[in-house]
Amino acid sequence: MDLRIEVGEKEKGKVKYEALPAFQYFFREMGFDVTLDTLNQSVQLTSPLPKKKIVISSEENGLPHPFRKPHLERNVLKQIQRFLEESGAEVFLTRQKGGVEAADFHLKFTLLEVPNIREPLLELTSYSKYQDQKLVEAIQSECKKMNMKFKLNDPIRSYDSSTLKLQILSPVISNDEFWNSYGEKYALSITSGIFAKFLGKSPLSFFSFVPVENLLYIFSSAADTEVSGKSVQEMERKAIKENSNLNKTNVTKTKEAEVFFDYNLIIDEAENQKIQVLSHLHIKNIGTEILQNPVICIRATPSKNVKVTGQILPHNFAQTKGVSNQDGAKGWLYMNEKWIDEFEEKGEIWICPIQSIDIPPRQTESLSNLQISLLDYDHKTIRVEAFVFFINDELEFRSNNKISVSSLKKVSSNGEKEN
Repeated sequence: MDLRIEVGEKEKGKVKYEALPAFQYFFREMGFDVTLDTLNQSVQLTSPLPKKKIVISSEENGLPHPFRKPHLERNVLKQIQRFLEESGAEVFLTRQKGGVEAADFHLKFTLLEVPNIREPLLELTSYSKYQDQKLVEAIQSECKKMNMKFKLNDPIRSYDSSTLKLQILSPVISNDEFWNSYGEKYALSITSGIFAKFLGKSPLSFFSFVPVENLLYIFSSAADTEVSGKSVQEMERKAIKENSNLNKTNVTKTKEAEVFFDYNLIIDEAENQKIQVLSHLHIKNIGTEILQNPVICIRATPSKNVKVTGQILPHNFAQTKGVSNQDGAKGWLYMNEKWIDEFEEKGEIWICPIQSIDIPPRQTESLSNLQISLLDYDHKTIRVEAFVFFINDELEFRSNNKISVSSLKKVSSNGEKEN
């Protein structure tokens, strides 16, 4: 028995019923939803993009002439629209999001031609850098390949969570040369980011953007058809074997981390036995997969007796005071602008990287030069521990060790306690 393969309301081909398990596994690994309709003898394939309504528009409040180039913006947006529609998305090229109900994503785009710059700069602003992490990483990667500078601005909470603002500062060039020199690159890099945003976690999900017809030849239902000298049955057996091997490989993949402190205790006898701990927090990837963007929680008990500082920046200094290289500022920042109040109230400090961080297997990322000071000697013991979260993977790791410092009172000959 042959089953019809349907995408939307269109029939795209057929698959033999005996090949259905391999067919279903193959397409699910590519990010498709696969739904069997036994009554109508059909299989429905649904890829991520056809479910999405995407709005792309020029920023309403951009800079005036001579920097703003609305006609060049429009050309870039039209090409992005063509790229997305080819992969099945419903794309609206408009001036405002309000005209489209229940849009899944809204890109606001501005193109400025700035005199006296040699390389273009792409600036990106979103509601949440964690929510748009895949999009940011994809665009940043494309910018590197195209020799385009990239800047990730601080998230703006007043934004709609589905809105992304993207601005390009471009060298001045004639309109005739613009597309071949820059315009096509802009459209490609932005489209790659949007693709990444809507990809699932399936290992082959990028194939879901390829027209289904180009993938179905593997499962042709004609028993005597041969492709490149191999029968359909042989190709089915090969697909099942490869998928089985892939499944075995996936079983062994792990995402694991080891978190630990190393530290030195310093007692300053010149300052009334002042006690201070100098520490580093290490995050070692002991799994087989890359770990991305650790979020760190430092917890001290009791917090009122402790001061914790280090090479960690507030939000408003992150881009200007971080260690800079060609990818922008690097280092660590406080997630909460009122981190001092949060520490006094809860005994917790939440920290995240300024830029995206990848920790490959067997590599270690460190939060260096934490300084922990004991302020009140009336309380005998303080404890400091750490928790590391990988938000996208829903992982949490507790530090293997804790920092524990005790202050003992000296008893004088008359029985009174001394510091």
